[in-house]
Amino acid sequence: MSFKHIIISLSLLVFVSTGLFAQDQVLGQVYTLNQQEFIKCAKEKLYGLYDFLDTSKPTEKKEFLPTYCGQVKKAIKMPSWLETDLVEMEKNRLWELPLSNGQTDYLNEAEMWRRPLLALNQLLTVAQKIDDGATFATRGIMEEFGLARIRLILEVERLKTNPRLIDYDMRDSMQGRGRSLIATLELALDEADSMAESFVSANWKTKFRKSSIALAILSNTLYSDIMNKPAPQMPFEKQKKGGKYQVILIRVLMSLGTLLVFFAVYKFIESRNTQISMLVQEYLQKSTTWADDYSRQFLDINVKYIVLGTLAVFCLLGAFFAIGAGGFFGVFMFFVFFAAGLSIGLKMPGIILDSLKKRRGAKINKQLMDALILLSNSLKSGMDIVQGFERVSSDLRPPISDEFGLVIKNYKLGTPFEKSLENMEERVESRLLSYMVKAIVLQRQVGGNLTKIFERIVENIREESKLEEKLQAMTAQQKIQSLVVAIMPWIMVGVLFVFQPDVMIKFYTKPVGIIVLFMCIVWIGIGIKMVSKLGEIKV
Repeated sequence: MSFKHIIISLSLLVFVSTGLFAQDQVLGQVYTLNQQEFIKCAKEKLYGLYDFLDTSKPTEKKEFLPTYCGQVKKAIKMPSWLETDLVEMEKNRLWELPLSNGQTDYLNEAEMWRRPLLALNQLLTVAQKIDDGATFATRGIMEEFGLARIRLILEVERLKTNPRLIDYDMRDSMQGRGRSLIATLELALDEADSMAESFVSANWKTKFRKSSIALAILSNTLYSDIMNKPAPQMPFEKQKKGGKYQVILIRVLMSLGTLLVFFAVYKFIESRNTQISMLVQEYLQKSTTWADDYSRQFLDINVKYIVLGTLAVFCLLGAFFAIGAGGFFGVFMFFVFFAAGLSIGLKMPGIILDSLKKRRGAKINKQLMDALILLSNSLKSGMDIVQGFERVSSDLRPPISDEFGLVIKNYKLGTPFEKSLENMEERVESRLLSYMVKAIVLQRQVGGNLTKIFERIVENIREESKLEEKLQAMTAQQKIQSLVVAIMPWIMVGVLFVFQPDVMIKFYTKPVGIIVLFMCIVWIGIGIKMVSKLGEIKV
């Protein structure tokens, strides 16, 4: 498969998959028409119950439900049991209510039921007003919602508390219906809490819509318990039909957009086919060089796995942020992560190779003094330099034994000894090893006492080791500060995630939270670089 076909396939896969992130965000308004009418009908029923429990009006009352409640507009009579009990409920004074003018009013049994019904009606009124993104979370609506929610909490708590004037349990009110009514009102409080949480949620429409419809269903349950009628449910069949057409339309548009992008990417690649082919050939040559360098480090690593693995990690992170943020911003974030992963993945083999070379060179530096002492003793005992290298490869541990052993193998296969030493110098990033190689090459060309040279190199290594230990002690504070700057912010974020997971997830899946996270990563990186530079001393 050519590079052009690979790019086209990746583009198609990315656009089809990430297009699903925005599906819930483009559906428009909060409610469908059926849902709007369902909430309006629940409000009308609550108002009817509120009017039935008004003891200042005649006991024989009628209410008219509108046609959108699923029936012809007709009068609904108050149930006969309520007509009988309403007189007694008016007489039961349960709570004192101080007034602002210093006088005292009393709440009777019927009034105590009316007040939570009114608060519930006001919550549904707020749910009606929030019908699209333009009116969401305005100050007036937030205040109205907060007052209605607090009023509902107070009134439900009053129903659950024994009255002060007489010993009476509201759970026994309304011929025993009070128990189920209070339980339903407590469930309504839970849904009101969910509505409040949706104001700070990324996918607020879905969460607010579900809570509002649940609140309307609970209002219908209250109505059915008092009126002795089965509670009507949300007509989900109609909703599904309307929603199905919307989803089909969205997916058709997304598919068309994907095909257009696919065609644009194809034309772009076709117009720059020569340049892209040259870049690909250069990178393939570089990959071959990297593969040879890895093998010279005694490692068998396939470069493409490093590139694809890095890209996969960034794509998973991008998908996580895209799903959390949603909408166009979520798709944009996915592409940002995809581009960053592709860019870093192409450079990652070289970064890992440099790191491995430095670590291997540091290990060889620690073993070099023992190797030089062993070489010096071998020369003093009458052996030549090749036999000394054989002793080092057999007596010491890797990695220095592997390097010296490879020099001997190359020499036995016909490579000149000086050339084998130069190859080892290229493989290992070690300044001290380079000194040793140059000393051996010069001695073999012009002569000299190699034993004395090795002793001087050993002495220099010892002095340099002492100096490095002193420098490490002097720069330890800067290194610790750099470590603290790098780790402490993430530890604090982890602690906050443990104690407040919901709040942290909501914040870091919103656009503002993602931008803050990126800025923190950038500034932490700058801080680490500055602190490490302060403690960097070159000898």
